[in-house]
Amino acid sequence: MKKKICIIVLLFVSFSYSQNLTKEELIDKLSDNACECTNKQEITKDNFELTLGICLLEGINIFEKDVEKHYGIDIVSDDKKMEELGYDIGKKMGLKCPTVFKFMLDDEENNTDADFNELTISGSVVEIKSDQFLSLKVKEDSGKINQFILLGNFDNSFLLTDKVLKVKDLVDVTYYEMELFDAKIAKFISFKIISDIIKK
Repeated sequence: MKKKICIIVLLFVSFSYSQNLTKEELIDKLSDNACECTNKQEITKDNFELTLGICLLEGINIFEKDVEKHYGIDIVSDDKKMEELGYDIGKKMGLKCPTVFKFMLDDEENNTDADFNELTISGSVVEIKSDQFLSLKVKEDSGKINQFILLGNFDNSFLLTDKVLKVKDLVDVTYYEMELFDAKIAKFISFKIISDIIKK
């Protein structure tokens, strides 16, 4: 992947300009650009890594001066700096383009054997809330209340997106746990991510 990125970057015509962006503004711009770029492509599991690499390099070229200011010169040849920049952009992309985020999760799971063990709980719906993400609270028979968020599409996601589920409905929720960056408190928080839901 790193060799591909180095080859690809040589093919780009640099049309960078400086906007004197802060680091946070730069990451916002780069993640917006990466989301827009990848959404225009037909992404598959086979081409995802290469497509994302091309889109990240496109953004680096556009905002080259600001990237150099915050991450140093010749970042493409610096594996540590590229990893840092990719990590920063990836956190933002998870919130801005969930479709791409799904491929990022799949790629991470396949390549690092991350712990994405799925669990299932049963209970009754106590709250469904639409905010930045659609969230669901389910109360188990023991009285324990679990909160979940919907990030991706699956066969039964319509139960939530189409407002089929109601408070007090009995459900089985299959989920996995994942840390996501909460920008409001500037910390990574563990969330329960819904992968399937069945109405009883």
